[in-house]
Order: sequence, then C-alpha cells, then structure tokens
Amino acid sequence: MNPKISPIVRMLIAVAIIVALFNLPAREFLKVTFIMAIPFIILAGFMNKKRRYSPPWLLAVVLLLCTVFTYGNLLLQLPERIETRRIITEGAGLVAEGKYDQAIEEYKKLEELGKKEKMEDKIKEAEREKKAAAILELAKDAIAKGDFGKAREFLDSIPEGSRAAREAGKLQKSLE
Repeated sequence: MNPKISPIVRMLIAVAIIVALFNLPAREFLKVTFIMAIPFIILAGFMNKKRRYSPPWLLAVVLLLCTVFTYGNLLLQLPERIETRRIITEGAGLVAEGKYDQAIEEYKKLEELGKKEKMEDKIKEAEREKKAAAILELAKDAIAKGDFGKAREFLDSIPEGSRAAREAGKLQKSLE
C-alpha cells in the first residue's frame, strides 16, 4: 500500500473488503473473476514470451479469447446463480428452524429459474425432515406417557441422516 494513504482510509478499505466477502453477490463475482483470472494471466504471460504471430502465440490468442468468452458467459449467468443460492440458503435456514412448509414454498421458487430437478430434491429433503420431526414428537409424547416400547418404535422409524435422527439417537441412549 502507498504509505501516503492515511490509516483511516486503509482501515475503511479493509472494512469494505471484509463486508464484500460477506455479501453473496460480491462473493460470487469475486469467485468467478479469480477462477477465470488464473488461465488469463498464464496465457497472457505465455503470449508475451512468444514471437508475435507464431503458432504458439496464435494458439495462446485463441485460448485467451475462449477464456474471455467463458468469463463473459459466467458473468451473464451470475444473477441466476446468486438467486438460486439465495433461495437454497433461505430454505435451509427455514428447515433448520423447523418451518418446513415455508421452506417448501421457498424451494418452489427454484422452478421459476429453471431448476426443477434441484427444487424437487430440496422439497423431498424438507418433507423428509418434516416427517422425521413429526415422528420425533410422537416419540417424545410416548416417553412422556411412559410408553417406552412405542417410543423406541417411533425412534427406530426416524430416517437416518435427518436432523431429528441425531436427537433420536440421544433419546434412545437415555431409554437404555
């Protein structure tokens, strides 16, 4: 950094960079830019070392143009990718809070973006979590009533890998 820049300006720049890294659109843009900058820099350096219009130089020019075209294409798709990631993140947060129906409604927005397969997967996942949470509640009710056999049946029927399965494992250990 330039030593003539005041410490306050340096601190503001650092804060702006940190804030940008927590902003989803800025993160996605930076990710695409850095990924595409690597081949661009390598090809530009290679071109600079070769004699102009030689076959290796022409190949580097073609590859450089392909890199620029790919970067432009990725930037055009960026808003859709950002919205897809936002929907999935928001839906996952709703599932974690136990708001399964709201999460399913959020995931249905993926269809508008042409992500029907991803939408179906996420909805199935939310429905599985909803079912597991309902079974866990039934098991807790059975435990509260003293019906430990029924509670074990409920706990055994909770799908593996669900959030409720972790709590079900703890409950089963407490029943032993």
